[in-house]
Parts: sequence; C-alpha cells; structure tokens
Amino acid sequence: MNDVIFLDYNATTSPASEVLAKMNEAYQFPLNNSSSHQLGRLATRFVEEARTELKKLLNAENYEVIFTSSSTEATNNVMFGLDVKTIIFSGIEHSSVYECRPADKKIIEIGALENGLIDLSDLEKKLPQEGNFLVSVMLANNETGAIQQVEQIAKLVHQNGGLFHCDVVQAVGKIPVDLEKINADFASVSSHKLRGPQGVGALLMRKGLDIKPLIYGGKQEKSKRAGTTNVAGIAGFGEACKMATGKIPLYENIKKLRDELEAEITKIGGTDVKIFATEAPRLPNTSYIATKNREAKTQLMNFDLNKICVSAGPACSSGTSTESRILKAMGIEPEFSKSAVRVSMSPETSRDEIKKFIAVWSEFYQKTK
Repeated sequence: MNDVIFLDYNATTSPASEVLAKMNEAYQFPLNNSSSHQLGRLATRFVEEARTELKKLLNAENYEVIFTSSSTEATNNVMFGLDVKTIIFSGIEHSSVYECRPADKKIIEIGALENGLIDLSDLEKKLPQEGNFLVSVMLANNETGAIQQVEQIAKLVHQNGGLFHCDVVQAVGKIPVDLEKINADFASVSSHKLRGPQGVGALLMRKGLDIKPLIYGGKQEKSKRAGTTNVAGIAGFGEACKMATGKIPLYENIKKLRDELEAEITKIGGTDVKIFATEAPRLPNTSYIATKNREAKTQLMNFDLNKICVSAGPACSSGTSTESRILKAMGIEPEFSKSAVRVSMSPETSRDEIKKFIAVWSEFYQKTK
C-alpha cells in the first residue's frame, strides 16, 4: 500500500509514531484509573496528563474535560444531556449534530449562504426571546473547509440568553483553536483527526455548567461518562495534542499546494468546475471540487483505480451517492452538488502527489467531455 496516495485527511489520520509509543507504554500494564493501588495511580497519571495537554492546546483552563469514545458521543451528550427547550443548528453541520434531534426539544434549522457560511441574519431572526436554548455551529466545515464566524455567533447567542456548542473537530491541529476567544460553552473534539488513535474523543464544558450523563453506570469522568476508561487511547490522544501546536505552521505550505491544485483544475475545466467556499476563510488543507454533471461516485472509482484516496464529502456518508446535504443547504445546483469530490491534505502531502491527482482528474475530465 506504499504507492497509494492518501488525500482524505479530513476523514481520518494515522497515529503518529510518538502516539503509538505512548500508547504502547500504557499497554505494558493492566491499567484502570478507578483502582486505588499504584497501577491505578499510574493510569490516573496517563489520563490527567492527556487532560492537561488537551486544555493547553485549546486554551481551555476554564473548562472541564470529559473523555468519550468519539466527538459524536461528546456532541450527543450535550444535545441529550442539557436542560434546554430548543436546539438550533444549520443544514451544513456534521451529521453528529444534524441527526441529533432529542424528542423532548424543539429543533430549529437556520440557513446557510452559498459561500459556505451560516446566515447570521437568519440566526438573529430565529433566536428565541426567552432564553433556555442551545445553538450548535461547527468551527470549520468538514466538507468545504469553511471557517465559521463562531465568535460573532457566540456573542449573539449569549446576548439572547442561550448557550453555545462548537464542534471544533476539523479545525484542531490545522489552525489555532482558542475556546476562550470563541467563548464556547461546550466543544467537541476528536483524537483521530490529529494523528491520535480512533475511539477517543472529548467534550469540553465550561466550568459551572452541568449536563446529565448520556451513559450511566460507574463514577468515571466525575460521573459524567460511565464505563472503564480507555487509558491507552487517552494517553495517545494527549500525545497527539502535545504534538499538534508544532504542526500548525506546516499547513501554510499545504495551503500553497491547495491553491496550486485549484488554479490548475480551474484552468483545465473552466466553467465546468466549481470550488466551494473560496470566498470565505477556509482550512488550509481542504479543497471541495465539483466537476459539472460528473457523478461523484464515478469520480471516486476512477481515482481509486489510480490509487488515489479521496472522498465525496464526509466519511460517515461513504457508500452513498446522494446529493451532498451541505452543498444542498448552501443552495448549490444539483449538477454540481452531486459531482463534488473533497481533497484534504496533510503536512506529509507532496507536490508530486498533487500533480498525480491533477493528471488523473484531467484525463477523466477530457474523456467525459
């Protein structure tokens, strides 16, 4: 598999060697941080070191960290565990938000603009006047890479007596993320998006707030998340957090590669090509490219045959060939919204790999003209 070109880093990443070493260190012992003996204390040390590293990465000293099995679980914990009457989100949110609709809460959807950003005027119109509501908006979109105006959104929400949840999963490790600056009340984060292991996430909750547990049982995570703690996975997550800050400057070079890719594709395809969210701030590694009336699924098969791994939107929707919900919510025409392929790079991506992608895409485009 060494000759495979992986350009799907928004879907997942492989654990860094330092992460695997830290996990292996933990796996040498039978660790359960609920135990009071010396190995229990060792387990606690691994977990608390990771908690510290995550807080440092996100400037989150004023937040409680609740380790979970994923960011999806973390988000569900907020949606189901928070005592509010109304939850507000848009059609461009990740499915962990969009599909999370507690029966005892009113759900309000807000609009999105063609540039990939939330429609702030629509949000203002739909904010409840009586408070007791939650708004959930992601920091960076997993498909388009568009970076939302979360500071402004948080201000609007708080001025109207609501609480703000921010899914920061795609942004962490690619751009600086400061929860105090965002002024989020809750944030969801995932380990495997920043070279940590799969199966680990976290919910960050501002101190002084409270939610009901999603999972009941033992008293782990201050009684907010029952179940034996994944000590080795959390240790690996902490190591990934420790490494992440130093990796962020490397994404400037990735942005240059992304811009070169988009310029060349646009030069070849002209008006048959649309690249989304170019008029909004974007993640430096993400390019969402639609080739008019060329079904995304067909493109993916062609790339795969040429040993290039890309996706048609979120990994959690793999296997489907339906129109992108995110692009539909942005008002994109079906001839483009059904034809979009996401390229997401990492600091390990090379110029030669991008040249290969362009060559394979160009050959496919010319054959289907």
